Amino acid sequence: MKVKSKVNIGIIGMGNMGKLYYEQLSHMEPCQVVSIWSQKEEKVRKLAEEYGVQGYTDYIAMLDAGNLDAVIVATPHYQHTAVTIEALRRNIHVLVEKPIAAHAKDAERMISVYNEQKKLKPDLVFAAIYQQRTVPQWQYIKQLVQEGKLGRLMRFAWFNTNWFRPQAYFNVGNWRGTWNGEGGGVLLNQCAHNLDMMWWLFGLPQAITATASFGKYHNIEVEDEVHAVLEYTGGLMGSFVASTSEWPGTDRLEIVGEYGKLVYEQKKVTLYQNAESALDYIHHAKQAFGTVKHDVSEIAWDESTGPGHERILEDFLQAITEKREPLVPAAEGLSSLMIINGMVLSSLRESKVRLPLDSDEYDRALQKLIQDSTYRKPESNHDHVMVDVKDSFR
Repeated sequence: MKVKSKVNIGIIGMGNMGKLYYEQLSHMEPCQVVSIWSQKEEKVRKLAEEYGVQGYTDYIAMLDAGNLDAVIVATPHYQHTAVTIEALRRNIHVLVEKPIAAHAKDAERMISVYNEQKKLKPDLVFAAIYQQRTVPQWQYIKQLVQEGKLGRLMRFAWFNTNWFRPQAYFNVGNWRGTWNGEGGGVLLNQCAHNLDMMWWLFGLPQAITATASFGKYHNIEVEDEVHAVLEYTGGLMGSFVASTSEWPGTDRLEIVGEYGKLVYEQKKVTLYQNAESALDYIHHAKQAFGTVKHDVSEIAWDESTGPGHERILEDFLQAITEKREPLVPAAEGLSSLMIINGMVLSSLRESKVRLPLDSDEYDRALQKLIQDSTYRKPESNHDHVMVDVKDSFR
């Protein structure tokens, strides 16, 4: 594709991901990184000199410089909303890291501003970095589900405990593991991609019942273990387990339908294909212990088929130059946020939560957690400071 001019990009947030995006963008012809932002003056000065770009500690000044076509927002969760809104209001294209916001209310604000600005600039692009959608094995699973290979879906179960984090991970900064700093734990931070895939495959559930443990195994105040049951229109039931405390952990997805079962684990899909519908067989079988005949097949992917950050970046640039919708519109990030927030709210209320989520109710609950927090960082890894955050909701 021939591009008349390069897309000028700024990167807001120069942690591990911001540096990765700079490296990947530096090899892409249709663009050039012209500026970066970090809160730390010494860090941004050093990186700006190394990269040969303009460095900022004031992102408003960066956005007002007048030389940006697009920005990548790779800041901590809470900063996504303000930074994104300011960029969109200046008609600057935005690619935002996962999750698109810390909670659904903030995501709704971002989407509302985007929709308003799009009336003025129809080709404005607002995309999200949910790169797992580009990975071949997930595209294969998505196709199987979409094509009805399993027929009517009955159940899925997903164990997401391969996110082990020692206390040292949370001790890196005072913001980590706190309601005020991160807005959530294993669901919002580690499992954001998995829950995006859940929505991508199965849609939005109509109800969630969850139990979350807050600081069960770590000196943190957010959730580090979650067990959830999800109910969908049409009878599909799902179960989801997440933890940052198990080693060795498990990442295993099971999808069951009337025509068989799909199991995805360790980059391998095992497909059990029934010769006929198990639901039909239930009613016409003559044998009391009869079973449905089935075939088994496997397909595996190697380690090179990992996260597709580069593919998301390429698509973002193409969406800008071709004036089209991106592969992952940021508005879709609201759905997985509703699932994440819904699980936490269900646990706090100790009751079932209906979706679409009442974002105002969750926002009130989150603000109460922040205001009532008595959490302190421990002086040593042996001081386990755990507060029962559910007390305020009983």
